[in-house]
Amino acid sequence: MNKTDRQLGMNKDISRRDFLNGVSIAVGASLLPGSVSAQSVGAQDVAGYYPPALTGMRGSHPGSFEAAHLVRDGGLFTGDDTGERYDLVVVGAGISGLSAAYFYQQEMAGNAKILILDNHDDFGGHAKRNEFQVNDRKIIGYGGTVFLEAPNFYPDVAKKLVKDLGIEIQRFYKYFHHDLYSSLGLSESLFFDKETFGSDYLAIGNFDNLWTSFDSSVEKKMSIPPFLEHSPLSEKAKADMVRLFKDERHYLSDIPIEQREAYLRNITYWTYLKKHAGMADEVMKVMQSSARSVWAVNIDAFPAHAAWREGSPGFGDLNLRREGIGYLRPEIHENIFHFPDGNASVARLLVRKMNTSVAIGDSMEDIVTARFDYNQLDNPKSSVRIRLNSTVVRAQHGNNNLSNPVKITYVREGKVHVVEAGKVVMACYNAIIPGLCPEMPALQKTALSNSVRAPMVSTNVLIRNWRSFEKLGIWRVKCPGSYHHRITLDYPVSIGNYEFSKSPDEPIVVHFYAVPGKAGASAREQFTAGQHDLLTTSFETFERKIRDQLSRILTPGGFNAARDIAAITVNRWPHGYAYGYDPESDQVAYYPNSWPEGKRHWVTGRQPFGNISIAATDAASNAMTESAIEEAYRAVNDLM
Repeated sequence: MNKTDRQLGMNKDISRRDFLNGVSIAVGASLLPGSVSAQSVGAQDVAGYYPPALTGMRGSHPGSFEAAHLVRDGGLFTGDDTGERYDLVVVGAGISGLSAAYFYQQEMAGNAKILILDNHDDFGGHAKRNEFQVNDRKIIGYGGTVFLEAPNFYPDVAKKLVKDLGIEIQRFYKYFHHDLYSSLGLSESLFFDKETFGSDYLAIGNFDNLWTSFDSSVEKKMSIPPFLEHSPLSEKAKADMVRLFKDERHYLSDIPIEQREAYLRNITYWTYLKKHAGMADEVMKVMQSSARSVWAVNIDAFPAHAAWREGSPGFGDLNLRREGIGYLRPEIHENIFHFPDGNASVARLLVRKMNTSVAIGDSMEDIVTARFDYNQLDNPKSSVRIRLNSTVVRAQHGNNNLSNPVKITYVREGKVHVVEAGKVVMACYNAIIPGLCPEMPALQKTALSNSVRAPMVSTNVLIRNWRSFEKLGIWRVKCPGSYHHRITLDYPVSIGNYEFSKSPDEPIVVHFYAVPGKAGASAREQFTAGQHDLLTTSFETFERKIRDQLSRILTPGGFNAARDIAAITVNRWPHGYAYGYDPESDQVAYYPNSWPEGKRHWVTGRQPFGNISIAATDAASNAMTESAIEEAYRAVNDLM
């Protein structure tokens, strides 16, 4: 360890390193017995098993993906029949899988025997709950799915489920401290890193609303705003930044009006900004990561038409058809509909609804602080059982007869087991289903293989106070040249008995977001490169990047990484947002409703066969919670 590492605090004993039996384990020996790992047989039945409190490398943690990769590579598994028989087995305990179990139990009037199998050590899928303990205070963060986005516009099925779970949308308005950060004078900012822009510089101002920094007089409308004046950008780049965000014109005047829409569909946003708007190279570096937060891809692989649809800067008064656009609703951008652990609370509400023995309570308020008893998840007395650390490697009808029950083979701590199900819902990553179901028709296998997922990292860093943020006057930082391209103080939500950190002297979660990928490549190539990146990047590397980035941004505000960081949880998701993909055009279906019907491979892929149906967001090419619910409902009805 060198001097820089020690200054960053790499030698400090914080809640970050989870090692039991040589793999990722619980921080603090009290969480699990020293002889039992999170991936052991029956670990969830051991007293004290509580994965939300684990830190270090989470998300796709060690032990959650190795067996699936063997399936991908053609591995075969033979196991012993456990003698267990279920009416329904659900593969995947994410929101779609949990919803499928819930809908099926409703259809069966509560009389079905259901088993949910999941490869992770916790339920919820990408709806990941991270808990931290500092002194006598519990701090909760989200490690994946964050919002109920525009729930008033949800399809009827999803809207009804949300209501059945006791989630009253309007109540969020009184729980979200909308004006907390603004009342303290905190703003958004942009960090120019020296590796990309020549020097480190924190520009404090909102680049998405650049016009608010301008003098209102006509003659000064295009002047350089104060927060850009001393940035490392050249004078041309500064002027181009102003033009990009301020100018109300578009840059397609040389393209006939009737051809503009088709033209934008066939070029990237990067091409539009560089070729048509003539933006300086430095501006392109600033904008390169601007689509990552929502679409998990660089703008050099993001269609210009999609950028226009979502209101990206540079299109000015360009007027095209806007049918089917649902991403510009004002309530989305308020981020009001948010539990402290994101949509993990939705998953927890589903689990508690189906198995009341796991936790006490009956409201959207008490679910936030409810302590779940994981020992009860796989209780034989429960009609709906959840078995964690269990990777399904085969789902095949008996004697290859599609009218027979399905044999489900799964791996748990190196041992292979077989259970039988009358019906099966595959609510997992759709692209792996062809490897799990050898009897599936070839056309359907091909269609499912065209489901792609974008890699991403959702990291929570617990700091002992946020005085440095207050002193600098910031709460969110965009870092276009850095590994983590967005850093933000947690969303201020107090609900039930959970109180958010309202004072800068209190501990708080700082959220880091990163989407690794290969610039200059197609979207699918970026996804593949990013997946490899995530699975080969050590926790130590993540930690060093986090400490270095925070230090360079916050040190002027008095931040000391060695002193102020209390815990780090990295939630890596090599297979995150789900999209449909067309291999002929090498295009990703960012807006599935406008995709040509003949190219909607996910529709072909999700068709039921025999006693097996298919759910998850892949089946809609739409990585949204409402889609997870809606696809679960369809999959259950496909089995009826």
